[in-house]
Amino acid sequence: MDGTSAKKSTSFETLVIQSITNVNDLKAKLNHIIATGKDYEYNVSSCLKTLLLSSDQEIVLLSVQAVSELAKCEDKRKVYAQKEVIEPIIDILKKEINSDKTELLKQCCRALGNLCCNCDTSRKIILDYNGVSIIIKSLKQAIEKGGDFEDVKVYGTKMFQNFAIGGAQFSESIVQEGLIELLHKILVLELEKDDMNDDMVLTALFVLSIINDNNPEYLFEEYVNKAVLDVLRETTNVEISELCLEHLHVQAEHDSVKTLLAKESGLQLVCTRLEQLVQKHDAGDLNADDYEVVAILKQACDLIIIVLTGDEAMHILYNNGVGEVYLTMVKWLESSNYDLLTTAVLAIGNFARQDDYCRQMMEDKIYDKLLDLFEVYNGFSQKMQKEPESVHPIDSVTVTKIQRAVLSALRNLSVPVANKRVVAAQGRAAPILLDALPHVEDHHVAYKLLAAIRMLVDGQESVARQVAARRAALAAAARWAGAGAGAAAAAEAPRLLAWAARQLRRPPPALLQVDGCVASLVNMLVAPHSVMQNEAILALTLLAIESLKKTTPQTEEPSDFDCERSFITQLIKSEIGKHVSVLIETNCAKMPVEVAENLLAFLDITSKKNEIGLDYKEAKVHESLQKFMDSRKDLNEDLQSCIAALVVTISDNGKSD
Repeated sequence: MDGTSAKKSTSFETLVIQSITNVNDLKAKLNHIIATGKDYEYNVSSCLKTLLLSSDQEIVLLSVQAVSELAKCEDKRKVYAQKEVIEPIIDILKKEINSDKTELLKQCCRALGNLCCNCDTSRKIILDYNGVSIIIKSLKQAIEKGGDFEDVKVYGTKMFQNFAIGGAQFSESIVQEGLIELLHKILVLELEKDDMNDDMVLTALFVLSIINDNNPEYLFEEYVNKAVLDVLRETTNVEISELCLEHLHVQAEHDSVKTLLAKESGLQLVCTRLEQLVQKHDAGDLNADDYEVVAILKQACDLIIIVLTGDEAMHILYNNGVGEVYLTMVKWLESSNYDLLTTAVLAIGNFARQDDYCRQMMEDKIYDKLLDLFEVYNGFSQKMQKEPESVHPIDSVTVTKIQRAVLSALRNLSVPVANKRVVAAQGRAAPILLDALPHVEDHHVAYKLLAAIRMLVDGQESVARQVAARRAALAAAARWAGAGAGAAAAAEAPRLLAWAARQLRRPPPALLQVDGCVASLVNMLVAPHSVMQNEAILALTLLAIESLKKTTPQTEEPSDFDCERSFITQLIKSEIGKHVSVLIETNCAKMPVEVAENLLAFLDITSKKNEIGLDYKEAKVHESLQKFMDSRKDLNEDLQSCIAALVVTISDNGKSD
């Protein structure tokens, strides 16, 4: 049928309907349209616009129902997305509702919901006509009356689901008009029943989810979030559980919700549900599809971790080391389920933000458990690297995730000085971590590993000596320091070298001779943070003092000369002069005085060696120093004198006597 014929047929169909004078025949025609639904091929919107205004309530009901069925089709929905269709339906909802109108009200909500499905035109008509307020008022009456109005409640809420999904403009309007209060009331009423209406609960939760999606920053009132938690506590429905977890996960970005979940035993509930879910899944007792189980596992595990990032929540859940959630996490460290294991390790890392908790966990051998885990999963990682084509019992993504989590927790547990001493005295951790470093390929794991080792080095000369004595580990640190791809590892690696150098009374030759170590420290001079710049300066100064110390022919040993030659060669190769010039030029106004003092001490030691002094001169370090002195009014006389002397020393370098 061509377009012209279709138009004529539609016009003819309209005329047929308009010519019907017998009410029963008209009702039969409307019932035919309803039964045919989205497959009804004619556009009879002009007829339905008129019939929606009929004084015959049964005709009105059938007309609304016809709109509802026709609007299921996307193309037809656009045809009926008109003010003349939508506004009369809203007007019906304006009236006081009573029990003999439940079917009409239900069909009105259905029609509006279908018209709003993926259709901003309908949504805007409703918005402009103050429809949100009217429909909410009608929904509120249906909730209050209950009983026969259950369907009105369900379809009214579903209408807002389709309405709100259009975006922030629409979801904000339903929030402003008070729909959240009604959604809370719906959830509370369902919780009071012996058997919740899952469809009703799902719809209410969907609307809350859409509000979350459209405005992730929005914080629901505490009683709303508590109601969602209570639904999670009561339901056995997988889809409802997932929506509850999703809602609480988004809301838990707010510290007050983290605390609520901790106080209301929310995380204990999640932990219990997780264990039950894993047991049922392993036993094959779940009807849900695998992807649904995986989604719930992920949501629940993520929720545990995000709640633990809240300080107050973390303290409540730790509860002096006897908190139910904390003890569950310790138990999960031995779980064979990778999701539970990863969650446990990440949780321990969060509990380890508090020094006294760290000390208690060290006494309870948690550090040792984590070190055991690192050995196992580092072993998996190395085996995968050696046998990339083989089938392994675990995937590389999971191995990497667990390694990162374990190393982060080990690092946090190593922060208290007392714990550093315990680990250093035990002597087990440093060799394991250092031996792993040369084999790490993932830059995220490298970053965490370097940070864990650096924390062990702090204040522990014995650990620093182990670092400096392992050439493979030093070479790996130097390699990561020069790796552009992993910014975090590239920043962490030179810090480890700097901290090791600062702990050693006399740096072993390896720290000076392994290619890239000195260059890493030199590059760190132009790091964006003054703390890192200062660390690099102090480390280079200590290396310079040890390597360039004055010796007499009687006391000089071959190794002394080798260290000096190696250090000078590496400084020149690393373009020390250019780096110092950049450091001074880019930090003239903001360089802290203590950093300047340390830099001047380094320059004073090194500029006296001709090769280094010439490099400084070629890089115009003396000119940079002069600019620095001229631009700073906060330098005391001693510093100014020191700078002036250095300017002369560098500028005179290479001149004949």
